[in-house]
Amino acid sequence: MTSTIKLISFDLDNTLWDATQLLTAAEIHTHQWLEQFCPKLTRKYSADQLRMARMEYWQRHPEFRHLITRVRRDSLRAKLIEAGYCLSEAIELADLAMDVFMEARHRVHYYDHALTTLDDLHNHYRLAAISNGNACTQRLGLKQFDFHLSAETVGAAKPSPEPFELALAMADANPAEMVHIGDNPQEDIQAAANLGINTIWYNPTNKPWELQPCRPSATVRCLSQIPAAIAGLMQAPLAAQWA
Repeated sequence: MTSTIKLISFDLDNTLWDATQLLTAAEIHTHQWLEQFCPKLTRKYSADQLRMARMEYWQRHPEFRHLITRVRRDSLRAKLIEAGYCLSEAIELADLAMDVFMEARHRVHYYDHALTTLDDLHNHYRLAAISNGNACTQRLGLKQFDFHLSAETVGAAKPSPEPFELALAMADANPAEMVHIGDNPQEDIQAAANLGINTIWYNPTNKPWELQPCRPSATVRCLSQIPAAIAGLMQAPLAAQWA
């Protein structure tokens, strides 16, 4: 049987909110700002070209793979210089553009039952956020979380074990005393299960599970089902994660 649960961790993007919709809106908002304040840039490069430049920069610098804010800022700075801005102008404009993007990136529309579920769980467990993105739980006012480990602060992104190992250490918990909840089969479920951590797969569209032999300890289609799923895990063997 599993031990008493000491820590419940959540992924953020696409687990508590729709990140695709959010980031698309933030990109559009930022490009509109660039059109107003960096016209030489937007006359030379479209939004798609700037996005492609960012991906190319990311691929050229694997050492920055977990530093998504830096990649976004540095790649934009380089394009500003190519568009004719001097270095000091490019630095200032890239920093301002990042402020615009981050403000829009935090205009979150939560999934149904996200906040009430966090409130419920926070009354009974320690909660942590473990994310690869650059959303900030403090900026969002998510006081339900006791701590937040982002890829940028940890120095490694999921599916690397480091974020989970650090969460265990901070909670003084062993893997059987932790539950991780997320939408991504590789980055959330398999990565946590590899360490012996209980897992709950958030699968609102009822996708088939394709990673074998690993499988989630439990699956939910609605965030409101999580408390009951956790209660069920406390009665189930951890070995059920592996076929």
